Amino acid sequence: MDLLNFLRGTSPDFKGRKLSDIWHYNDDEIEYNHDFIQLIFPLDKPSQAVFNNIFLKTYEDIILIKEDKIIQNNILKSKDWFLEFLKRNNQWKSYSDHNQLRITRVIECLRLLISDNEADLFYEQIKSMIGKERINETTLHFWSRV
Repeated sequence: MDLLNFLRGTSPDFKGRKLSDIWHYNDDEIEYNHDFIQLIFPLDKPSQAVFNNIFLKTYEDIILIKEDKIIQNNILKSKDWFLEFLKRNNQWKSYSDHNQLRITRVIECLRLLISDNEADLFYEQIKSMIGKERINETTLHFWSRV
């Protein structure tokens, strides 16, 4: 799979999905599919949850992404798409939920590939959505340090 072309929207992932296909997922598809989040929010380390070995393996790939306006815009669009999913659903606002790990990934990806400002803004948006829900302190503390 060509991760950079996938992020550009020009190449499918390992399941034949294009980025635009994932953006059209309904809430159940977002909630119950666990193999796309690592693709639309890549990091420079392998996932501990999905073992497809797709991640940014070189510093050169990180630089290419940082210099590619199409990929940058697509990561930001994916961030907005995921944020809308979170706004429509409340199950993640619990003591522990897999979407909290996804939130961590988004913050890390934004910090790595876009900017500290975008990562901080996303974190602040998440905090404002939590309200008085009981998310565990470890997760909240981790988000503040990512």
